[in-house]
Amino acid sequence: MSPAGEPLHKVLALKDTQPLAELCERAAKGFLLWKAMSVREKLGIYDSIIRQLEAQKDELIQAHVEIGNPMYMAEFNYHGTLDNIRHYRSILDTRPAGTMPVQNAKIESTGEISMVVNEPFGPVLSIAAWNAPLILATRAIFAPLTAGCSVIVKSSDLSARISHLAVQALLDAGVPKDVLTLVHCESAKSREIVGALIANRNVKKVNFTGSTRVGSEVAAVAGKHLKPVLLELGGKNCSIILDDVADLEEALRTSLWASWAHKGQICMCTDLIFVSEKKYPRAAQMLQKIATETIGADKTLAIPQRTAAHAESAKKLVSEALQDGAKLLAGSLDLSATSNFSPVVLADVTPQMKVYSTETFAPVVCLVKYKDVASVADQVNALDYGLKCSIWTSQGLAAHKLAGQIDCGSVHVNAPTVLDEPHLPHGGTNKSGYGRFNSHWGVSEFQYPKLLTVKV
Repeated sequence: MSPAGEPLHKVLALKDTQPLAELCERAAKGFLLWKAMSVREKLGIYDSIIRQLEAQKDELIQAHVEIGNPMYMAEFNYHGTLDNIRHYRSILDTRPAGTMPVQNAKIESTGEISMVVNEPFGPVLSIAAWNAPLILATRAIFAPLTAGCSVIVKSSDLSARISHLAVQALLDAGVPKDVLTLVHCESAKSREIVGALIANRNVKKVNFTGSTRVGSEVAAVAGKHLKPVLLELGGKNCSIILDDVADLEEALRTSLWASWAHKGQICMCTDLIFVSEKKYPRAAQMLQKIATETIGADKTLAIPQRTAAHAESAKKLVSEALQDGAKLLAGSLDLSATSNFSPVVLADVTPQMKVYSTETFAPVVCLVKYKDVASVADQVNALDYGLKCSIWTSQGLAAHKLAGQIDCGSVHVNAPTVLDEPHLPHGGTNKSGYGRFNSHWGVSEFQYPKLLTVKV
């Protein structure tokens, strides 16, 4: 369905769990095939994948636009995906599968040779979100694939076509069919089908990107079956502007961009902007001006949220905050039951308001006061999430000290919270999940160290 609720495609989806046992058996056979394949063969397949995706550029970008991505976000998804795949190819080309010597006096004294091999887990269940569909789907595939695992991908019903195009491109490029499998299912059947996949003895690890609520359910099922999980979940990301910031306007403008990018539908989007009591009046006035100008100039902000349900949830949070004393600094609130949602800036937001601590996943940013640097670290750490944080300052040493006090996966000094690169680790703490995607950190998530000793 489109964001407006209009039909886009018919998707052939699983109706029950009956086919899953055979599917998982095939994935187990695919794992043995992929594990035994030479690095040279795999590199050739990766090169073919890149060429295949380059040939499908226009189709992939349009598939993003039709589900509500602005053109810049659609192009970012496409180019970011190719960057990720090229980086994983370089890891496959340069990183050995193992052979690290182990220092142990007893073993050395007996003449045994010891080594550690990075062993792939086996078939992996990858569940990716809809909001950056091509990047998230391929990230969930290529980290375990590069580690030597086979992959079962469960698509989101809100971006099923993009998952289909991505997986079909990989298969057409030479990935063996049992090494990579795509599963579509209706939303109402998702819990049952995902549960059955996790429970299957052939599935050895799970990675999930999505909401904290669903991620918690996935982790609970995996825990029941003693399956390890990588979780990349929601965030309540903060931008802390210190009094010594060199350019207050730039800090506010960049923080606003990081809040409203892709209509706030990025896990890294800025939710809270912390400003000292001293600078708060000036910051509020400046942010109001910047936001009002941005709403008038940026036509992509008129694109609806992905679904009416997502918009309704954000509208409720904003409405309740206004009733509790928050001030609408910029934007407007449309309470109609549609997917339309106008970007808003809220001022005078306090920790007692639900919007302060709940991920909105919409273009909503809250301006919050802090007393001093020590207290702002406590305010940020009191949140349930821990994905991203920005610090704006002209003092690098002060920023480094504050960054060390913040409990989250990434801290960016004089840069936005929306920042992710193929060569940098990505992940969070607390209710933002655990484990890391990207680069060798992502590959290591799908391998375990196996000790080998040989007496000679």
